Amino acid sequence: MVTRDERRLCVFFSAGATRYALDAVRVLEVTRATEEGTFEPPQHVTVRDLSLLLGGDPEPEVRAGVTIDVSPTLTLRVKQVDGVFETAGLPRWPVQGRLIPLISPAIGAALEFEGRLVFELDAEGVARGLPRQLKPLVRHTCEAPQALVFTVQGERLAIPLLHVVQVIEAGAHFNRCPNAGTFLGVAQHRSSLCPVFTVGPLGLVQPFVVLFEVNGDLLGLSASQVEGVRPATSLDGVQVLDIARMFS
Repeated sequence: MVTRDERRLCVFFSAGATRYALDAVRVLEVTRATEEGTFEPPQHVTVRDLSLLLGGDPEPEVRAGVTIDVSPTLTLRVKQVDGVFETAGLPRWPVQGRLIPLISPAIGAALEFEGRLVFELDAEGVARGLPRQLKPLVRHTCEAPQALVFTVQGERLAIPLLHVVQVIEAGAHFNRCPNAGTFLGVAQHRSSLCPVFTVGPLGLVQPFVVLFEVNGDLLGLSASQVEGVRPATSLDGVQVLDIARMFS
């Protein structure tokens, strides 16, 4: 038997391409939207689009409203509400390192729920919102005896092999951030959260993530395809990214 004190219930919902969980004690009401995407929020309550509030694009497909206990009370327009679930026993990874200035204070951690990564929201942080990410990465190049070659939207790029950790799919263990620009989202790897960036079109998530280390930090770059390891003699016409300088 699980006592009431040992349980932790969260309301799970999605907005845009991002999945969220919020402690149920901070949720006052869930309202179903009409087919036209409208709903009747509680009287005298401010209504905000969650994706827009967190620096993303307006929600194109509103199906519900989630009223949260903040001051003043706020109703969030979201894509859908999945339900209320027990989270006390779920794997949980706190936000730390390079992720802190990117998603704090709105997102305090990530949970693994049914094999998928979900952002754990902080109610007060959500009300303050997140800035939109618009600044592209400044590219620096270097030479390397060996490098991992990959493509981003048809452009061939490479990372010096000494920095490369692994290549993973941007699947269940990746969650897109609503304010995706250069910073796309978060991948879970080696029991930690890894920020994933793009050197291609802002906000565009590709099928693969090239994981690499810089000064002890695990980071990722989004890639359309991964060719493999190539020696320096096979890197003509390929930009070898000086990621140590780009992410210093």
